[in-house]
Amino acid sequence: MKTKIAVAKPFEGSPKINIPSIIGASKGKPILIRIPVTGKRPIEYSAEDLPSGLILKDNIIEGSVSENGNYILTIKAKNSLGEFRKNITLEIKDHNVLVTPLLGFTTWNAFAQHITQKDVENIASRLVELGITEYGYSYVNTDSGWQGEYGGEFDAVMPNSKFPDMKSMTDKIHSYGLKCGIYSTPMLTAWGCPDDMESIPGCTQGERDPRFTEINGGIGVIHKEGNNARQWEKWGFDYLKYDWAPTDTVNADIMRKELDKLDRDFGYCLTVKALKDFAHYYAKYCNSYRSNSDTYANWQNLKEVYESYFEFKDYVCKGHYFDLDMLDFGTCRLHTLWNSLTDDEKIMQYSIRAFLSSPIQISSTLEEASDFELSVYCNEEIIAINQDCAFNTPLHLTRIKENERYLDIFEKELEDGSYTYAFFNLGEASELVNISLDVNITVRDLWAKEDIVNKGAIDLEIEPHTVRIIKTSHKISYNVK
Repeated sequence: MKTKIAVAKPFEGSPKINIPSIIGASKGKPILIRIPVTGKRPIEYSAEDLPSGLILKDNIIEGSVSENGNYILTIKAKNSLGEFRKNITLEIKDHNVLVTPLLGFTTWNAFAQHITQKDVENIASRLVELGITEYGYSYVNTDSGWQGEYGGEFDAVMPNSKFPDMKSMTDKIHSYGLKCGIYSTPMLTAWGCPDDMESIPGCTQGERDPRFTEINGGIGVIHKEGNNARQWEKWGFDYLKYDWAPTDTVNADIMRKELDKLDRDFGYCLTVKALKDFAHYYAKYCNSYRSNSDTYANWQNLKEVYESYFEFKDYVCKGHYFDLDMLDFGTCRLHTLWNSLTDDEKIMQYSIRAFLSSPIQISSTLEEASDFELSVYCNEEIIAINQDCAFNTPLHLTRIKENERYLDIFEKELEDGSYTYAFFNLGEASELVNISLDVNITVRDLWAKEDIVNKGAIDLEIEPHTVRIIKTSHKISYNVK
């Protein structure tokens, strides 16, 4: 491995609170916030100036807030080695969930259509045991494979036999202070059918509506979005991945309006083929949206997913993010035979999501999580770029793409006034970037979590298929040699 990365140590040292400075929620709807803190255990948690309706239980804030507004509270974490304080703003207004990109887990690459309720519950436990949740990962999302047939109280899609008690599953996940996601589609037949079933239903029925896609039988003229949304609410879900192609705004909006009626906040992700013509819609009504192929651990796929960002980069804004899809490294049962990424390329796979304000979703069974795997997932300094509440879109400063060269350089200003720079070398030739510095500028290598000595200039060598991410106290100038 050519990239130096710091080893994750979630349960060592003095406490550090790893939470965005702004958390969004809607008035009158349930709030669930797990306070993510790295450091030696035991840790004592406290909160000052909680608004009326919220309480702190151990490391979980829960309840609801009845009035819109910005509520500033102070969270404290204390252990035998010290104390950490952080002020956060709880921003309460209608439809205000996931103001920063989602951090969490999704089941598809890890388990594919073989997913079971036990798998999902075990993942939630594993995220806590390994300390991954202490870096801010807070969603456990069940992808396709859970569906059975229509029925139940709301005439909605019921789970198959591998999910005997959805409410019990969401209750267990919520008990950790984590949120739950579910998958569906407006198509008559969903992708991701379990091997022992002929097909699994989506949120429409009846004859195909000729206005929309023919894929998987098309989209039906009988709409059951409201039925299914009410069922998900009763089960206790908090997020929907809604999946079809092309991702039209008519069907997207039918589901969005049904989710808005619920007494729970619902994060809303559209996938898999968002269209540029509808970008303004996605950037207003969707927490995230995709227009790329599924991710698997192959270098060509990594580049294709990365390049899909550029068509939509100008529409990325607070609460509305372009989704570069789930991660695919670690123990991923779906794509085991395709796994050809080097460790440096896995760091690249993570880095493009973190720096380009994409949701980050782990999709590994975590059965044999290595120090390397955990250290990629659990670098709070890299994650802080993704979760920064200045909500600045990264500036694409430089592209060199000729022959074997493919270098992209981005800049992102953070809310504390510092700057971060990402140097992505997707080419086959080494690159040397000379950075000119005022002597008062501080420079830090964020993957290594090390300060770089400033002698007025720094040469960054960026080998093929590697990335360097630095943080500086002021803007820099550079020259690619």
